[in-house]
Amino acid sequence: MGDSPDLIVSDGNGYYAWVRSAFIDGDLDFANDLQLLYAPEPTPQDMLNNLTPKGLIANKYPIGLAIIEIPGFWFGHVLAKLTPYPADGVSFPYQLSVTLSLIILVLFSQYLFFLTLQKNGVNHWINILVSSLSLVATNLIHYAAKEPAMAHATGVALINLLIFYAYGSNWGSRFGWGYRLLIGMTTGLLVILCLSNVVLFPFIVWIFRDELKSAWKVVATGMGFSLMLGLHFLSLYLLWGKFIINPYQGESFKNGTAGLWEILLGNGYGVFLYHPWYLALVVTNIVGWFLLRETRGLLTSILFSTVSLWLINGLWGFTGDSFGSRPFIELLPLLSLGAATTLEQCASLRSQALQIFLLGQAIFLAGLNFYIWGGYLLQRYSHSGERTLAQVYFWILPN
Repeated sequence: MGDSPDLIVSDGNGYYAWVRSAFIDGDLDFANDLQLLYAPEPTPQDMLNNLTPKGLIANKYPIGLAIIEIPGFWFGHVLAKLTPYPADGVSFPYQLSVTLSLIILVLFSQYLFFLTLQKNGVNHWINILVSSLSLVATNLIHYAAKEPAMAHATGVALINLLIFYAYGSNWGSRFGWGYRLLIGMTTGLLVILCLSNVVLFPFIVWIFRDELKSAWKVVATGMGFSLMLGLHFLSLYLLWGKFIINPYQGESFKNGTAGLWEILLGNGYGVFLYHPWYLALVVTNIVGWFLLRETRGLLTSILFSTVSLWLINGLWGFTGDSFGSRPFIELLPLLSLGAATTLEQCASLRSQALQIFLLGQAIFLAGLNFYIWGGYLLQRYSHSGERTLAQVYFWILPN
């Protein structure tokens, strides 16, 4: 978090432990890995006390992010061998290489999203507005720049890639089976990155709906997806000694319907209150659904996925240190695509006066986001849900 000297922090330690344990120790005994990663702080006691039937620490974090981190790990390993740093999987070259590789992936995917909108004729200023604000006006900026070893920004990157495959490339006709395998593998990685991402399937199925018309394309995509899902099941079997699907054993939906409103409008994590750009995106998608019949299928899939993720996060009951409400970050590419599509169809937005007004609003939202992010990084308000909205927005004032 803000007070950690490491680059891989918090939940990122749990994801990265898979890589370090497998390639440095050659096992899945995470006790020493977590001790090294959390040092100089002790490993959280709840992790040490949660053991599998095999007596191993029940690492609840799926293996998806660890797979993506492998290239960064090996580059860091080479750097460690060439420098005085220990080649132990946790020293500075590993920390730097892994996090930097994830940052590059997120930024490159955001650029691909911009190119995709450009290729599909979205007005240039609308493209810049939508593509940039999802990064600079939301908590994505924190999880891309400060905590990239968490899963959320990488989830955004994978969805950006899927959008690029569907709308921004001509790979389908050029690469055949390879392209469909890539779709399946990217989708599978998205799921085993964070299991709640399965609710994004309606959107993914919609953007690749033409692929479903051919049996061989479905088979090829299914093979790529099954490969990633197989790695997930294998990792859990090796850890638990039995086949399980959900590594979050012992955790369940606990917040009730009150959590549905708390996660949207609550003092601690209300996503619409901390980052109003989310609200603007949702409203734009809803307006587009009512006004634009030709894009209603796409917007239906986006809004269905949005509501599904809201239900899961709200009923589950989000807790933990967080800049804003991080469980909604993966929705940004979907909502941004829907917003860009809607705005492009509204001819009235071509008026210069309205464009200047919207640009002013965009600058305000980005500035507001950097302002409250500054308070978070300086620890001027609590990182947990115990904070109030007044503490967040007025952190600059003397206590």
